[in-house]
Amino acid sequence: MKNSAGKSALSARLEDICVLADKRGRPVFSAFLNEREQYEAEQLLGKRRDICIVLWGGNEACVRRMIGVAPEGMDPEPGDFPIYTLTLTFRKADKPGHRDILGAFMGLGIERETVGDIFIGEGAAAVFCTKTARDMITDCITAVGRIGVTVSDGLNNNALNAVKPAEMKDITINTASLRADCIVGGITGLSREKSAELIRSGNFMLNYSECLGISDRIEAGDIITIRGHGKFVISDDIAETKKGRIKITIKKYI
Repeated sequence: MKNSAGKSALSARLEDICVLADKRGRPVFSAFLNEREQYEAEQLLGKRRDICIVLWGGNEACVRRMIGVAPEGMDPEPGDFPIYTLTLTFRKADKPGHRDILGAFMGLGIERETVGDIFIGEGAAAVFCTKTARDMITDCITAVGRIGVTVSDGLNNNALNAVKPAEMKDITINTASLRADCIVGGITGLSREKSAELIRSGNFMLNYSECLGISDRIEAGDIITIRGHGKFVISDDIAETKKGRIKITIKKYI
């Protein structure tokens, strides 16, 4: 969504954060951002020399992260971020899902941007959140659906053991070029024509934004999502074969 000046809502929020950081002379932090918002934030602020930015979600495994903006030379440290942790404890026989826990939070009126990652393990879930969310969860959550839970500050051993990065596996494709339709075809096994149709139909995302350009060039580090096939990261392992084709290693989220 854009305002009357043509800026996205995120761009406007980031601009406000930059102004506050400069005015206060210390780091200022956003709410939790999803991956698309983080990518946009890095594109908008990454080249500025008057500020420093750091993304952190409470743990290296976290995907949802806050952005910390500070005057040049005052890089925010992980401990500076206003991120709190909670443990939800339940019977080992119970298996609440991520949607169940998040739904219980949203049912209290907690805003999504105040909750970071939720990791679910055996008998416990780890929750990363803001202080506002922590207070509401601590005061009000006694059940997730029909599953009784207890809430405590910090992460106990079971919750900590659940905090793990997303699993990925390497796949290798051999393609004619780095065009989007060729990459999609290499991943999905579809013909170039059907790959182009998939892209044009809005089922392909490049770096978290819808991409309709079948000839758009894919680069190392790009993140692509193909509806029905998954999410992938293009590694820098790109080489030309003896026959002039391109061999690429791609990491797939599993």
